[in-house]
Amino acid sequence: MSKNGVVASWDDSPAGRQVQSRLSEERTLLAIDRLLARLDTVEEAVKGLEQTMHQAPGMIAMVTDMADEAYRKADASGVSIETRLNNALVMAEKLTRPEMVTKLNDLIAVTDQLPGLVAMTVDTVDEGLRKARENGLEPESLVEWAGQFGTAMRAAQNEPTKKLGLLGMMRALNDPDRQKAIGFSLNFLKHLGKQMK
Repeated sequence: MSKNGVVASWDDSPAGRQVQSRLSEERTLLAIDRLLARLDTVEEAVKGLEQTMHQAPGMIAMVTDMADEAYRKADASGVSIETRLNNALVMAEKLTRPEMVTKLNDLIAVTDQLPGLVAMTVDTVDEGLRKARENGLEPESLVEWAGQFGTAMRAAQNEPTKKLGLLGMMRALNDPDRQKAIGFSLNFLKHLGKQMK
């Protein structure tokens, strides 16, 4: 800016004086100090980035070599990474189909209800056992009887089957084990007949 042919310095202008006034304020000086500290940090980060950029080709080559070696080892042991990746992609495609997502959501809903279903089943079994006991049927006896029946069935299957005539059957009836089984069967039929109306 010139006045009467004389060039005035910027600090003689109102704007210059305002800048000088603001520069002398403590908060302005603190702000400038913070900016300079940040510039130092940015400069250090740039240096670190520059070093990393210089090392990047070597690091990329090293990672590539490691991946190649892992691929070769997997291939040598009969593992085809390409096949597995393709299978994984096929599986991902199947799992993300809308109908599969619906099924998975339904399954999750069922598993959320599972504790309640288990409790209901246990209650039902308990009620059934209680009713069986009220009717004189001991579940423990049934389990024991079923075990005996299974053991007898296996033993009979392993024993050779002979053709028996009338006399052979009469001799077989002298066997004490057979007599016990026939006696039990006759008693069972008697009591079953009583229950029938």
